[in-house]
Amino acid sequence: MHPFTLELTYQEIIIRITLSVIIGGMIGYERGHNNRPAGFRTHILVCLGATIVSLIQDFLRINILNLAIAYPEASKVLKTDLGRIGAQVVSGIGFLGAGTIMRDKGFIGGLTTAASIWATGCIGLGIGWGFYQLAIPAGIAILIVLVTLKAVERSIIENKHIVKMSISFKEGTRYSDNILDTYETLKRMNIEIKNLKKNKEENKILYTLIMSKQMEPCEIMCELSKSEYVTQIYEI
Repeated sequence: MHPFTLELTYQEIIIRITLSVIIGGMIGYERGHNNRPAGFRTHILVCLGATIVSLIQDFLRINILNLAIAYPEASKVLKTDLGRIGAQVVSGIGFLGAGTIMRDKGFIGGLTTAASIWATGCIGLGIGWGFYQLAIPAGIAILIVLVTLKAVERSIIENKHIVKMSISFKEGTRYSDNILDTYETLKRMNIEIKNLKKNKEENKILYTLIMSKQMEPCEIMCELSKSEYVTQIYEI
């Protein structure tokens, strides 16, 4: 059935609403199963709400089209923007997703859930218009990203963690040479330097390091403390 018709039957409306509940529930179950801030019911309501908005737009389209057919002279002044209400839904869901993002001590969480809410709303808009050939594969793709690619993310991306380390140098030594020596030591240990903050007045440097989770910070501290120019080193 082509999505743009001259009539919306109760059967078609029920199919669209049911499909939005199913797809939204599947995505929401994955999020709720992992104890995320927005889970099963939230995703269902987002998808269902977006579907209802699209259904309203579709009803408006049908009514205007039927009116234009019945009164051809009125078709010249009848206008409708099929994407205006849907655009407001997409931006509005962004505020809902922002409420799931949490920040604590430099850690930011909830971004994936916020993105899943936004994507679920977009799917709901497609379902409401009757674009099943787009909505169903899109819903499957979202589930694949959330479930299957999680293992890939953990094994590749999350296999590293960030450590901040402060190093104090011995008075009377050359500050630039000390930094170069610590850099060479870290490079030899295959540790990436994300950021560094110099404090030449106190003869200190603050490193932000990206290191493998298999490596302990004490290994770095022990290696750097072997140098005679290092007087103090500690993890922040």
